Amino acid sequence: MTWVVEIASATVAGLVIVVVSALVERLGPVIGAVLGSVPHVAVVGSVGFFLQTASSDEFRIAMLSMPLGMLCNSLFTMAISISARLLPQHCIQSPKGRLFFCVACGFLSYVSGLAAIMFGLRPKEQSMQVAWLAAAAAFVLELLVGILLVCVAPSTSKSGPKPRTSFSILVARGLVTFCIFFGAVAVARSLPALAGILANLPLVTTMILVVIWTSQGEDVTLGCLGPMTLGMLSASGYSMLSSELMLLWHPVLGCVVSWLLSLVVVTKPTLVVLEQLNKQKERKDKSKGYDPEAIRTSEGSSSAEGSTSSSC
Repeated sequence: MTWVVEIASATVAGLVIVVVSALVERLGPVIGAVLGSVPHVAVVGSVGFFLQTASSDEFRIAMLSMPLGMLCNSLFTMAISISARLLPQHCIQSPKGRLFFCVACGFLSYVSGLAAIMFGLRPKEQSMQVAWLAAAAAFVLELLVGILLVCVAPSTSKSGPKPRTSFSILVARGLVTFCIFFGAVAVARSLPALAGILANLPLVTTMILVVIWTSQGEDVTLGCLGPMTLGMLSASGYSMLSSELMLLWHPVLGCVVSWLLSLVVVTKPTLVVLEQLNKQKERKDKSKGYDPEAIRTSEGSSSAEGSTSSSC
């Protein structure tokens, strides 16, 4: 039964991430960044943890650790943004070189945050009240990081052609997600706190950022870090809600209600605010003589005339 749960959860998560990734790339960097962070995969994780953990407390610990993992992801995106701004252009001129350096800084911050949580906070050894407070604090800190990134690096109106990832890359994302979830569900019984954090390992996020960076450039990538971080709040909200509702009600009903509430309370308001910010920025750009719509139309015409390569 154990291997069935692990393989089934990991397979569904892999398939979900492939489908969502394909949709995200066709919705643009801002809206796609938010929708790509909707708790599709977190739902799979909650079901896997529910079936795998030995007690209700272990299930709660695993789910309440997800916001802590998302906070580490926020540190990951913030480190990318900071390192890109602090790194002088003349030090590393190659776009791929700058990308590698920034992602390396992001993973260093992620690992540092993970170590601080696991060895400093020790979620498994804390009471349920402390676990809830830690999850709520992580949610608030993640919100603040997202707002900071949106203010420091607002999404740019200018963008290149929407990326079209090859089928092999999509399959690779699915395989990476499969491995992550297989490992997370495998350790859920013995290390529920680590399982909740591992389920949010930012490997697929990194792959998406690489696609945007190499196809649309550094500025567009930095502009989508804020929306992406705010979008992660939806998964954090879902995990906190489902940690109680899946136990209080039938697991399926609790799962569905938690998912819907996270969309209504977190994702929808985030989308509305970001769309308004984008409209304000476009109006400001037009007042300065820069027409983003005209540029996008011009880029589309040039692409239609025969240019099939992505520009950085």
